[in-house]
Formats: sequence, structure tokens, C-alpha cells
Amino acid sequence: MLLSCCCCQFLPAQVKYAGALKNLVGKTFVNEKQNTLLKGYSWREGELITAVNDPQPQFLMMYIKGSEAVVLYSAKTETAANQFTIIDVLAIKNVLPGWELRIAGCTEGQVEAEIIVALVKPGKGKYTSAAKALQINRDKLRIETLAVKGITCINEEGD
Repeated sequence: MLLSCCCCQFLPAQVKYAGALKNLVGKTFVNEKQNTLLKGYSWREGELITAVNDPQPQFLMMYIKGSEAVVLYSAKTETAANQFTIIDVLAIKNVLPGWELRIAGCTEGQVEAEIIVALVKPGKGKYTSAAKALQINRDKLRIETLAVKGITCINEEGD
């Protein structure tokens, strides 16, 4: 089944966290570092969240503009290897100074969990707790709420 089929199938259940950017779901782009769909946003990082050899690899890409952060959950299809299709969008406004949005390096308890997006305030030590967390549901192709209890993320500059 091609992603274009799957993408539309779940459209009503998506965009819960997209805000004004909900119109991006289903759109395509070719250059993740210079995404013309997000004018004024700068690419921060991207993560492959499926196996490298997956026929429809899925990605998380984070973009920043001032105190706003946007995470695009997207995929490439077999037929368009250089084209990303946006599956869902997470928009976070007013990220306070000193806080960060993480798309990698978070765990639930002592086990690396499903794909977690977390808002954290880095501190001293190896890990920091999440103040807000969401998970990527790759089966349902959407972003979902996740309880923050037990969610920790690696401090990039931890001791």
C-alpha cells in the first residue's frame, strides 16, 4: 500500500497538535534542510525512525523560528525517493529560554521507548526529565499524547 493511500486514511485523526500548520499534512517537499513549506523556519535536526531498508522510510524533522518549534512526521515512498510526504505535524509555541524540544535520545523508564518527542529543560547529570511528551504511532501514522512519568532524555552536555 502506498503512503499516499495511508496518509489520507488517517487524516481525520491527525493534526491534533498542528495548530495553524494543519494544512501541511499530505503536502510534499524535497529538501528537508530548506523546506519551502515552512517559510522563516530553520532546520534544526532530523531522525530516521524506521529501518534503513524500509520501503517507506519515516522521518522526524525539527524546525525552529524564534520561540516556535515544528516537528514534521514524514515519509518517503518507493515511487518518489527524493520526496517527503508530511504525515502529521507537531507545533509548539513559546518554547521558553533554556528549554529544548527533543526528537531523539529519550527513554521511558529504563527502556528505550517508541519514538518520543519531549520538551525538556536540560540540567546537570546524564539525564533530564520531560515536562511534556508525545509519541509517534507508526502503525496509526499519527502523533499521540504520552504521560511524562518515567520519560527521561539524555543531556547533550551532561556530566
